[in-house]
Amino acid sequence: MNEKLIRLFRAVGVEEYYSVMRTKKFACHPEGSETKYFGIDFEETLAFANEIINIEIIAVIEIGVLYNILTRIGDFTYVDPFLFKKGTVEIPHVHLDEFNSAIKYITHKF
Repeated sequence: MNEKLIRLFRAVGVEEYYSVMRTKKFACHPEGSETKYFGIDFEETLAFANEIINIEIIAVIEIGVLYNILTRIGDFTYVDPFLFKKGTVEIPHVHLDEFNSAIKYITHKF
């Protein structure tokens, strides 16, 4: 069966980058947000990374996630429609395990 994937992008700092690349999973930081936000467009996510001044962003990660699961658990409400014109996806912490199981690849995009 050929499962449809959607590409998502996330700007990450050092700690999250090494954690994701080592475990191939996203996790909630105990002191951080309880949700994970992903851009739908690489260029918009890169522009976001360049706008962040108080957080050390070192990379943009690309993931391929199963479309049918993402559309069921993800919130596609635009977070910053001025920067993310093509949209964002929010994954609440309660769905993070299911989201991680739907990831088919993770790569260092930039």
